[in-house]
Amino acid sequence: MPLLAIGIDRSSLPGRDFAPYFVPEDEVLSKLKIFSSALGVEEAVLVCTCARTEVFAEITKFHGGIEEMWANFARTLGIERDELTSVARVYYEHGAIGHLFRVAAGLESELIGETEILGQVRRAFVRSHDAGYCGPGLYGLFRKALEVGKRARSETGIARGITSSAHAAIELFSETCGLEGDGTVMVIGAGEVGTKLAEALSQGGYRVYVASRTFERASRVANAVGAKAVPINDLKLYLPELDGVFFATSTRRYLLDSEDAKLFDDIRTPRTFIADMGVPRNVDPSLDEVQWLTVYDLDGVNAFVKEAIEARQQEAGLVEAIIESETCKFVDLKNSSAATTILASLYSYADEIRLAELARFSGRLDGLNEAQRKAVESLTYGIVQKMLHRPVVKVKEHSGSKRGERLVEDLSFLFEL
Repeated sequence: MPLLAIGIDRSSLPGRDFAPYFVPEDEVLSKLKIFSSALGVEEAVLVCTCARTEVFAEITKFHGGIEEMWANFARTLGIERDELTSVARVYYEHGAIGHLFRVAAGLESELIGETEILGQVRRAFVRSHDAGYCGPGLYGLFRKALEVGKRARSETGIARGITSSAHAAIELFSETCGLEGDGTVMVIGAGEVGTKLAEALSQGGYRVYVASRTFERASRVANAVGAKAVPINDLKLYLPELDGVFFATSTRRYLLDSEDAKLFDDIRTPRTFIADMGVPRNVDPSLDEVQWLTVYDLDGVNAFVKEAIEARQQEAGLVEAIIESETCKFVDLKNSSAATTILASLYSYADEIRLAELARFSGRLDGLNEAQRKAVESLTYGIVQKMLHRPVVKVKEHSGSKRGERLVEDLSFLFEL
């Protein structure tokens, strides 16, 4: 069955906002339901992160099916078809398999080798499978993708050192302040990045407060990581006691401005650390110049990880080799399985016709004895086997190749198997 992937990622949108294509966690299943309800979709998995929205699907037909999938995915995301094709990439069969393996291995991430993407792919797979949208075809593909992602990280140095921007911000805080878990911090934001920050800081031994636009979300994150939720309106009341403040929201207004500099302890040693990872910025850039504050924005955090990324790039070739090998193996297995299924269906189809014709002419065979009936049965069976022999041999000879894929597809189309 043809495999297709259509995806949008932030790296393919230079100068454009990813927000219109972002699917929140609580909307993924409803979007998946819309996509999977379309004619021609047999199985589907929707992978959504803060930087990636991609659908992987097995469809019932290739010719004509691609256009339907473009239109269907545009409808799923609530955007125009032309807009989708201007920002999305499409992958077919071998390309879709290799792309998913690259995503799971971290090669397609903004921070190469990041570890979070493997968990995100796993959650997308499990969510779709549990909801009944992922069947045996995509089940095998995603299981293999998770294996490839684990291999890439265990057999190469692609994930060595800093593994995410959240991790980088915490490393910067640790290096700058030297507190090593003995300090009080606050995370503002309860989304994906904010949750990672709160979890890692809590695991590092820090006393962690969590604030968010809604107190309920802050409470969920805080309860999950052993932190304390606080109302976001009380943020400034806590500033004097904080060693570090981590912002990770999508608000379009400054949560701290130049007037708030006086709220911090100006004789604190080490200086209060602020990581502004919001897009757009959550902190007024004028605070960058305040002497008793150490402020890093997202660009500053990314500069810190540049060296780690360059070191990982040297490992990318090893990961590419693993992916190419595993992709070829999976494609061969998929093609072999597809060929076996189609050939079995072809034999079954031909034998049904043979038996139906024998039944239709049964009245004319009433005068035959048992031996003669068996001879007729054997004759008709032999004719079917001989007629199918050459096409079957050709399909088997080319199994695992592009030509073999086309032969299987053509047989399926011609005989409606």
